[in-house]
Amino acid sequence: MYHNTLVTRVVLQVNKLLTLCGSNRPGHLLKMPFFLRGKRPGDNKRKKPLKKERLSSVTATAKKAKYTPDLDEEITSDEDEQYIKGRQVQGEEKEDEEDEETPQEKKVRLARQYLKELQDQKAQDEEDKVLDDEAIGIQLREDLLKASGKLRKTVANLYIKPELQDFCVLKSKQQKLPITCVTVTSDEKYIFSGSKDCSIVKFTLDGKRVGSIPGGRKGTEKVHVGHTSHIFSLAVSSDGKFLASGDKGGYIHIWNAETLDHLKKFKKHRGAISGLAFRLSTHTLFSASHDRMVMVWNLDAMAFVENLGGHQDAITGIDALVRESCITSGGRDQSVIVYVLVEDKQLRFSGHQASIDGIKLVNDKTFVTFAQDGSLALWTTLKKRPHSLVKAAHGYQINGLPNWITAVAAFVNSDLVASGSMDGFVRLWRVETEGHRTLKPLFAIPVPGVINSMAFTASGNHLVVGVGQEHKLGRWFKEKAGKNSIVVIHLKNA
Repeated sequence: MYHNTLVTRVVLQVNKLLTLCGSNRPGHLLKMPFFLRGKRPGDNKRKKPLKKERLSSVTATAKKAKYTPDLDEEITSDEDEQYIKGRQVQGEEKEDEEDEETPQEKKVRLARQYLKELQDQKAQDEEDKVLDDEAIGIQLREDLLKASGKLRKTVANLYIKPELQDFCVLKSKQQKLPITCVTVTSDEKYIFSGSKDCSIVKFTLDGKRVGSIPGGRKGTEKVHVGHTSHIFSLAVSSDGKFLASGDKGGYIHIWNAETLDHLKKFKKHRGAISGLAFRLSTHTLFSASHDRMVMVWNLDAMAFVENLGGHQDAITGIDALVRESCITSGGRDQSVIVYVLVEDKQLRFSGHQASIDGIKLVNDKTFVTFAQDGSLALWTTLKKRPHSLVKAAHGYQINGLPNWITAVAAFVNSDLVASGSMDGFVRLWRVETEGHRTLKPLFAIPVPGVINSMAFTASGNHLVVGVGQEHKLGRWFKEKAGKNSIVVIHLKNA
């Protein structure tokens, strides 16, 4: 303010001097600065604002105050559109800000994303691990039940009687004589059959012949690679590596089950080989013979292990499962013996009134036997006598005698058993193990001829039947209606 007054006085004094000097022209006079023009020294005081100015200042102050929206206020459509457009503009501004992400911020964002992916992967792995642990636990429990003989698959009531299209007949030119024995690999890929013409033929389950081992003439045992007499028994290891075959002359031949190459020949039995059985999941082979002896073989070393005695007559059948033991039927001595190798002891059972012609294990504690008098018996290792005995299980002949049961098969660790005879039928039975243990018939499947051998596949979906016109041990009778062949029966569930 003082500066402005001083400038004004200076300008007035200069103009006065110019006037005294005779210079009255307007251009020679100094003009007042624009910021002082029209002002006087007394005009520097602040004037009181007018009413209109006071109202505008109050309005501006109110605008600066915090805005409190009225929630009950109605919003017009124009305002709504403006609001939406404003939000879109704000979103575009945010996207622009994100596009302007710095390298450091990008590194942080990628690191967080990577950590999240790791956490998600870890959670998924833990979930899969839990599922794997549950599956392993279930498998271990099943293996334990199998090993203890307590596993039960109740499936017998689910099967229905097969129809004509469920039959598949397999024939080979190399096996023109009766089929005496059949066996199936655990993976259900191949079927092996032996016959009275000393040959072995390998089929697929759908009927394709994939290999054969021809038989030789009697007396050529030293030069012929293979059998030279009737083959009575076959067995294949659970891993499908070894195939064992035994014949009437007491020879046991070991073959590569995949290529049918000859591996080894054993000759220690002094009678016909009536049965062969592998212990499950091992290469331990049990052989039974008409010389009343059981022999144990180790096929990993291709060596003989030990002899097992106890029967008083020719052994007619043998079977084995998981345990380190085997079970045999003693023919005319009417006894069954369980050989427990670990404890070096024998468990003896008896109950049939005729020659016991075969035996099959249902599980490690339950088994069935069949006899020449047509009876079918159900046993457990807890009792020395059979729990159930079905007499004339396949009916009677014309002369009044019961039909001779010639073969039995068991679906392992289940309640299903099949029996065969010369009456033209394969009969299926349900094993009742709860309460009073019995055998109850399910249905009969027509298969003409003499049933010399049978085997279930591991899944129980097929029953393989070896059929002949004669009994495998002799020529006491001949069923001309039958064909020397293999019959594969597809078993369906209801």
